[in-house]
Amino acid sequence: MTPKQHNHPFAMALFSLLSALMAGNAIYHYLILPQRVATHFGFSGEPDAWGPKTVVFLWYLIISAVLAWLFVAVNRALKPGNLTWLNIPDKNYWLAPERIYATLKYVRSGMLLFGSGTLLFMLVFFNQSFQVSLGNSSKLDHPLTTLVAYLLFCVLWIAALYRRFSRKG
Repeated sequence: MTPKQHNHPFAMALFSLLSALMAGNAIYHYLILPQRVATHFGFSGEPDAWGPKTVVFLWYLIISAVLAWLFVAVNRALKPGNLTWLNIPDKNYWLAPERIYATLKYVRSGMLLFGSGTLLFMLVFFNQSFQVSLGNSSKLDHPLTTLVAYLLFCVLWIAALYRRFSRKG
């Protein structure tokens, strides 16, 4: 495998699509939401604090931008050279010259897919809160299901990494 063969078009396309959906969702809802929106929810999913929508959207955009930047930055930092910070089992084996590009392709794709799952998690939660603020729902529709699904996704993602790198060849 050559250095130019480390593309991951599906993972990049999915991450880009979800990033665009986050931005579009924010713009759309900013235009239609009332000036005061639900800002905090109790464990039951019912709103227990309200505030100005500008503050909510400022946090929405900051968190979205920081997360997107973080996943892109880590993805770009994954290149041959100084990878001492990369923590995978049998690192010397997987980062040997004959395997490094395949390894980095897998890790880069995995990071973008993990970022996509994280953006989707945020998109679903924010959308649920927007529905409450619009009066379409009295509480978050399925906060526990959303959280459990994301945590399961995280566990499966970590298990896939360990499964991939715990065996040689």
